[in-house]
Amino acid sequence: MTTAKPLTISILIPTYNRPHQMAEAIASIAAQDLALVGEVLVGDDSSTPEFRAANEAVIAASPIAHLIRYLPNTPAKGNYPNQWFLGTTARCEYVLILHDDDHLRPGGLSTLATACENEQDPRVKIWFGRYFVIDERAWINWEETAFHNKRFGRNGPGAARPVSQWCLTEALPPNSFLVAKDTYTRFMEGSKDGNVGDWGFAVRLANSGAWGRLIAEDVSTYRVQKGSVTTAGRGLDAHRAYELADELVVPEDVIPQKRRRFSVVAPVATIRYARDGERIKAWKCFFSPYWTWQQRLSVRCCVTLLMLLTPRMLWTWALRYRN
Repeated sequence: MTTAKPLTISILIPTYNRPHQMAEAIASIAAQDLALVGEVLVGDDSSTPEFRAANEAVIAASPIAHLIRYLPNTPAKGNYPNQWFLGTTARCEYVLILHDDDHLRPGGLSTLATACENEQDPRVKIWFGRYFVIDERAWINWEETAFHNKRFGRNGPGAARPVSQWCLTEALPPNSFLVAKDTYTRFMEGSKDGNVGDWGFAVRLANSGAWGRLIAEDVSTYRVQKGSVTTAGRGLDAHRAYELADELVVPEDVIPQKRRRFSVVAPVATIRYARDGERIKAWKCFFSPYWTWQQRLSVRCCVTLLMLLTPRMLWTWALRYRN
């Protein structure tokens, strides 16, 4: 996609109570080609004045402090509404999300920008690469990195495909992709997606008919640690992930593949609906084609069925007890 003027990017950092890791994220931006960085927006959802003061100190000490706009949120917006807010506030034509605990790899921003500038296919609306999985200490976990590349279909050569195809392997990463600001704000809808907003964005983008390009290079790191969405609290909002998977539009002959891919989510979503008191949705999910026959013959299915048959009065008590 040849641009008439040099491409500049707004880098968006949503942060929550991680000043020391946000410092790493900002340092990774400082190591990029700064001619590409139009601004860095930090949306701070931190819970205490002490964390916010620490974040401001990190920004003030950064060599790219002059590029950073600090935007504290009172009250806190939540992760994906915060990202959407930053997107709407961005001044550049293109945006890149960088989570506060992740890094851009050296040259990663240039790799994405070059791919965007050289793009010849007008259908391509998003550019993304591979990432290294790192732990709390920022050490690379090579085994997990290989697993992620294989699991999410990013271990092949670079290619441009419909985003719907990339969604069948959940290939779009949760951050460190390059996309036009208008595209991002149009398809990222915030709080309605719970903590699977990146998946919601990918599905809505796919359903618009957009294509995405994988660059077969490592452009970022992705940290897996305690306190992340995938390990903290109630975990992923499986019920919303299931609904979004069902909304994903694919060709008729690919529907069985889609159902196989997301069959792992359906039992979890059924239990989540039941646990949250949405029994009709739980039954609909239970009888959906996303449950495989192997799952229906499992002990887990029997336990799920028992939960669904539990009298409403006991569920009312359980929900009151939970709260």
